Parts: sequence; C-alpha cells; structure tokens
Amino acid sequence: MPQTLLRCLFHDPTAESVVGFCLHVEYERITTIRAYSVGNAPSRKYEIPVTNTFITRMNRRTFLATTSIGTAALSGCLSALPSGRPDTPLPAVPEGKWTQHGADSANTFVSDGSAPPRGNLAWESAAFTRWKPVITDGTVYTTNFDPSNEGSAIALDAQDGSEQWRTVLEGDGDHGRALVNDLFVVAHSEELVALNRQNGDVVWRHSFEKSKPTGSDYSPELVAVDEQSGIVVVPHRHGLEAIHAEDGESHWETTEVSQQQLTPAIHNETVYTVGRIDGTDSLVAFDLNDGTTHWRRALANPSTSADPVVTEYGVFVVDGNTLAIHNRQTGARHSEIRLFETDETSTTTVAVSGGIAFVANKAELLAVDIEEETTKWRHDDEVYAQGLSVGNETVVAMVDGSEYVSTELRETITAFDRETGDVQWNYVLDGFHSVTIPPILVDGAVFFATSSIGALAVLGDVDSGSD
Repeated sequence: MPQTLLRCLFHDPTAESVVGFCLHVEYERITTIRAYSVGNAPSRKYEIPVTNTFITRMNRRTFLATTSIGTAALSGCLSALPSGRPDTPLPAVPEGKWTQHGADSANTFVSDGSAPPRGNLAWESAAFTRWKPVITDGTVYTTNFDPSNEGSAIALDAQDGSEQWRTVLEGDGDHGRALVNDLFVVAHSEELVALNRQNGDVVWRHSFEKSKPTGSDYSPELVAVDEQSGIVVVPHRHGLEAIHAEDGESHWETTEVSQQQLTPAIHNETVYTVGRIDGTDSLVAFDLNDGTTHWRRALANPSTSADPVVTEYGVFVVDGNTLAIHNRQTGARHSEIRLFETDETSTTTVAVSGGIAFVANKAELLAVDIEEETTKWRHDDEVYAQGLSVGNETVVAMVDGSEYVSTELRETITAFDRETGDVQWNYVLDGFHSVTIPPILVDGAVFFATSSIGALAVLGDVDSGSD
C-alpha cells in the first residue's frame, strides 16, 4: 500500500502517561508526525507537518533508527498498519459544481445541490493533497503543491477518485485554484497558469514578474474569477490585477487598495474587496471592466477571515461582532446584525442563501434571518470555522458532535437541516487529525481532507465499513 500509518507507544514516567506517535508515511515518505498522550495526564495532541526534504525522503526504518527518541523508547511500537484506502465508488456521478474558493464568484459558499442521505466514507484519492479542490461536470480538480511533492495540477473522477490526468507545474506554497470557461486556472507565486480541463495541457501562462514593484507580493491564494466575463482577478499587496481568461493577457491593474487578506467577491460587473486605503480599513467596489473605483466605505474592525459575500440583499462583511450589509450600488450600510457577545474577532465564515446568512466561528454555527435580523437556529459548541457548505436543504460543517454521537471522539462532519438546524447525519473523524480541507458539498457528495488522511476523501450514500 502506498499509504501507511505507523503507530508507536512509549512510557513517559514524568507525566505518568503513555505517549504515542502516529507517523503518516506516503510512498516511503514521512509526511506527518502526530504525538498524543493518554493516561493520568491531561490528554494532549501535537502535530508536526514534516516538510524537510531530508526527513520526508527517509524510510520508516531509517527514521526510527535515527530519531532522538531511540529504538528502545519505541520498543512498544504496536504495528505498521496499512491505511486500507477506501475505494468504493459513489452511487452516481456528482453533477453539481464548486468552481472557486467560495463556491462561486459571489463567495456565497452555496452549492446548488443536495447532500447525500447518509455520510459514509466512499473513497480517498491516491494523490496527496491538502488544498481545496474545485469541482464541475463530474470531475475534481486539485493540486499537490507541497515541498515533498512535484507541485502538480491533478484531475480526478468525482465518482470513484481515479486519476484522469496530471500536469507538473513545479509550484509550492499558497496558491489559488478556479474553473472558468473550459480552463482550470492555478495561481501560484510565480505565475497564473491556465490548463485545458480535458487533458491538462497548458493553454497559457501569465507571469507575475518579480521585476515589477508588485511582482513578488501577489496573493495567489485569493484568486477570484467572474463566471460570465471570464475575467480572473488576483490581489497583490498594493492592489488588484485583472487578467483575461481567454488569452492570459492583463486587462487592468489598480493600486487603489492594499493589504488584502480576503478573496474578493464579484457580482454584476463589480469587484468587491476589503483592504486598506490611505491607512483606513475599507470595503471597496471596483468596475470589473476597467478597474475604476465605484465607491469605498470605511470599516471599524473587519474580519481577516470572513470573505465578503454579495447577493441581491447587498454586500456582506463581518465588521467587529456584527454582520454588516452594504448597498451594492452606493456602499451605504443599511443593516447591522449582531453576531457575537464580545467584540473579540475570531476566524469566521459567512455563507448566504436566499434570506438566510449562515455564520460559523470557533464557538458556534448560526442561521440568521436577514430581514428579521433574528437567529433561526444555532449549534453552540466548537466549530471548525474556516469553511462550510450550504446546499438546497442542508448545511454541512465540521463541528464538535458530542451531543449527537456516542463515541469519545468529538470531531464530526455533520449535516444540518438548513431550515431547522436538526442533525440529519454525521461522520465521526478519527482522533489524530487537523482539518486541511473543510467540507465541500456537491450534489450527492461531501469532499474533505484531514492530516490523518493526507488525501482528498469523499462522503456519500455508500455502506460503511461496519455494515
């Protein structure tokens, strides 16, 4: 098997506990070391991503022989267990789409599809990835940008996970992915690359030239595309650049706004972004066709994690402990909905569908009626707040599921009824993980990844391993 989990235990007399190590080994490369404690001491978990090329290329025997813990301390090694990568195809091809970071140009985090009736693990990809994929027409497009990999763009069959093509780009670090027209575009530190969706051939490259004052300061992970015009927008430290998807040529560039940390939202030929203008945090609207500024509005304490969302109700931003809604044409703030009890900001994601805003932070998941400015329902325990997905009838999020499951493991992917908040199903995650890809709902399937998997996984209407 290409992927293996090596679990080991040794006794720590000072802590009166047993300390375990879980090594994730992929193709003879150690990609992650996880340490945890059990016994009388408080339970603790530590995770170390292994990115040093020398370490990741060592095999298991060499690592155990050379680690400072020593072979004697690891004499309690339990076993080297094949991960048994699941490979059950989904019952049908997922026909929905999730074409960029926030699902669509407007950052709504809404997928026009239904969740599967149950959430059992169907398949895991053979390819390593920890980057959010984009999905359309039954194909998943992802990347394996990581120091221990070759930096490729990869296409997978969404139903069974089989690899369709792979193109080496030699990229690494933070990067963005999006689908536009018939292209899979990948933005990384050096360039924006457009690939043919059918075969992975490079169609064009747009270089982020480092000789330019802004060249080395691009934020490729914040790339956004307009699905109607085919214009790709890439933020950088000093502004924005718009690029034609058809040929990769620059369309316009502005230096009006700086220090952007959020993915812009695009709607009705307007780009909405949050950054700084003359030292003031601001929400800014630019014309998509020529980059001219329509309006700008100062923000008091904008979130650095909640991307702006735009719908027919307006432009949504998290400002301090409120969800602020601005008029799309003028920028005037016409509504403020209090979200949190304190003014302390935390990681937050906002999704908007119909007249409901779904807001997740680390402490709770809320469904808020926009017109009534009231909370319809809430899950008030720990939430992984860096992503959620809203479908036609369901909200899917990673939450503390202690209330719903009878296991010591608390972390779950849970599907909530979007009208009532009632739990429809949940999938319990293993105890040695951190989230690398938050759940993405595409009709009949939920895609995700954790560090203990190291690959893209999918939940669907299949029998569980215990069935």
